[in-house]
Amino acid sequence: MALSDLAQVLGGANKVAYATSLQDVPNLRIVNFVWDETTPGILYFASVRDSQGVQEFLASKRIAFSTVPETGNAHVASNHATGQKSQRTLAQMQAQFLAQVPGFDHVLDLIGAKLALYEIQMTSAEVDLGLGNGIKQLKF
Repeated sequence: MALSDLAQVLGGANKVAYATSLQDVPNLRIVNFVWDETTPGILYFASVRDSQGVQEFLASKRIAFSTVPETGNAHVASNHATGQKSQRTLAQMQAQFLAQVPGFDHVLDLIGAKLALYEIQMTSAEVDLGLGNGIKQLKF
């Protein structure tokens, strides 16, 4: 049942804010993401390979994140996550990005050749079902 709650909340968001910290300098980035129910502990996002943000993401030992809901305040958050370049390719995930992220076709047209796929892998997460609807803890 907790995975259905996770799916419900993630279905109401397509942006994630993730935080990194290198040499005691914190940074926060907001990116579009997709979620694949076959890998429930992973959020996927595309970003310009070799950008400063990607370098910080890959160099950070731990990642904290929160999804950004389109409406309401239901969200998924964790400070028990790591980041890595995905073994999947953007081409493999392109249909999901086009279906779940409005305007992603325009992103592909503009900078598609510069993008690579990255993962936020969580070992646990808090699923906040929205005001008055409860909070669930998940482990992956």
